[in-house]
Amino acid sequence: MKLLKAFSKYAVGTFIVLIIGFVTTPILTRMISTLDMGRYSMFITLGNLIFTLLCLGMDQSYLRFYNEEKIENRNYLLKICLRLPIAIFFLSGSILLLFNKQLSEYIYGKQSFGIALLFVIYIGAFIFDRFWTLKIQMAQREIAYSVLNIIRKLMYLVAGVFLITLSVWENSISLMLAITIAEIFVLIFARFIDRGNWKCKIKGINTSYKKLLKYGFPFAFSSTITLIFHSTDKIMLKAFSDYHNIGIYSGAQSIVNMLAQAQAVFVAFWIPTAYEHYSKHKEDKTFYVTMNKIVSYVMLMSLIGLVCFKDIIVLLLGESYRDATYVFPFLAFMPVMSTISETTVMGINFKQKTSYHIYISIISMITNIIGNYFFITWFGATGAAISTGLSYGVFFVLRTYFAQKVFPIPFALKRYAVAVILVYFLEIYGSFYCVNGILLMFALIISSIITWLYKDIIIVGYKILQEKCNKKRE
Repeated sequence: MKLLKAFSKYAVGTFIVLIIGFVTTPILTRMISTLDMGRYSMFITLGNLIFTLLCLGMDQSYLRFYNEEKIENRNYLLKICLRLPIAIFFLSGSILLLFNKQLSEYIYGKQSFGIALLFVIYIGAFIFDRFWTLKIQMAQREIAYSVLNIIRKLMYLVAGVFLITLSVWENSISLMLAITIAEIFVLIFARFIDRGNWKCKIKGINTSYKKLLKYGFPFAFSSTITLIFHSTDKIMLKAFSDYHNIGIYSGAQSIVNMLAQAQAVFVAFWIPTAYEHYSKHKEDKTFYVTMNKIVSYVMLMSLIGLVCFKDIIVLLLGESYRDATYVFPFLAFMPVMSTISETTVMGINFKQKTSYHIYISIISMITNIIGNYFFITWFGATGAAISTGLSYGVFFVLRTYFAQKVFPIPFALKRYAVAVILVYFLEIYGSFYCVNGILLMFALIISSIITWLYKDIIIVGYKILQEKCNKKRE
């Protein structure tokens, strides 16, 4: 019940963010062209890539060793983990501004010092935002964490609409400004919410700096490669196609990001919970198995529902984005497979075998590059989505395999494999045809099979719900 209450606090904030997303997506996709959306998407994609590289995995070190430090040491742990990313940011920021012409040409297609400067400010705000949000998340301050996510989404919407309406800059630049303003506002509100909580009573930690670097440094490579893997679709669309196709793809991704909100709330809840559980009950593996079953069933059923309503959901987008209906079925595998893998990958982090993340990322990236090379040539933006969806299957398999090597957990992997294969066939059909009787019939059959496969966890959930209702009656 304690876990359920904690999760529900995260979920409330995510539900509000989801509502804002439902408002944001139709408004912005009707105000800007696919060309502008494509340019904005490249700004975000490259920004995320450089941000991940600059962190050097120190954010992951903070997560891993948080529960191993005394409460009075944790603020100092955060400051130690933040020092190196900040130092490297100032150095790399100067280099990026020095090559501002090449940077803006790649992002925007034109040379502009202003865009390069905005890009550097965005990355700086992003770094502070990441560590400050982690601090609040690891302290399990669910309401504060949810408030910051709501502020980020709301400010992006308000600033985006306002700047586009002003018509001072091109629409893509207005969106770049909007997301940067949103990150800055999050920092301001985080400072207000978390005021007084950065003081260090003891300037020292039990974990050595060498240990922090040793644990985090592999993440610098693996996270960067993983992000390249995540970004391969847009990068290769830019190479083999144009900004219009990137815009269509990004429009589909804006819908998928609504499902990704479920991933965000789960990860925010799961990571501190899993680390805390491991620190207290190292041999209790039933906890991870149960969570894996719940998440697998919920995410796969959500994916089926998304495919069944894809032609209606796509109406949220502007008219020029309607081809996204053939893109987002497979694209939705990104948050689904990634979320489920979070329940199976923790053994790698528990046992501090972070070098495995490098192998996982490299193999997944190569798979995606090869897939994109062929599928984009054949099917355009839809091909990029198919390649991404398939490579995320590889990503899940690798994360699970390496985690099982170092920390074996008896997950129900056979039933999961059957369920995923069935859903893959549904996604293939949904990527080339509109919703029709055949698709709905397949969806109903597959949903019934998956429900039968996971009947044990459904029965447990029903019993818990029944007990809760009985207590209320009493």
